[in-house]
Amino acid sequence: MTILDHAHFDAMTGGDGALQLEIIGLFRGQVSAWTQLLTPDANWRDAAHTVKGSARGIGLWPLAQVCEAAEAARDAGELAVALQRVRACLDEALAVLDLEAQGRTLT
Repeated sequence: MTILDHAHFDAMTGGDGALQLEIIGLFRGQVSAWTQLLTPDANWRDAAHTVKGSARGIGLWPLAQVCEAAEAARDAGELAVALQRVRACLDEALAVLDLEAQGRTLT
């Protein structure tokens, strides 16, 4: 499964590499705040919704999908698993974005 839809990211940024780097930096900068909230005892719903919107904006479709699943969780057990998936997918997305940023700075 593709973690980052490059065509979508390019379309949303007009293919501007500097803008893409800025967006990646902004996304990365918000991650620690989001991660702290992605627990059942925190304000997880707002965090999951915010991550979902940000992910959709740059083409991180799998991350957006797991956030949407967390928002739809029906009980505590389902929610715990869903939030664990969100955090794991967020880690994967960050790894891909780091590679993307590295590639942008090397070219």
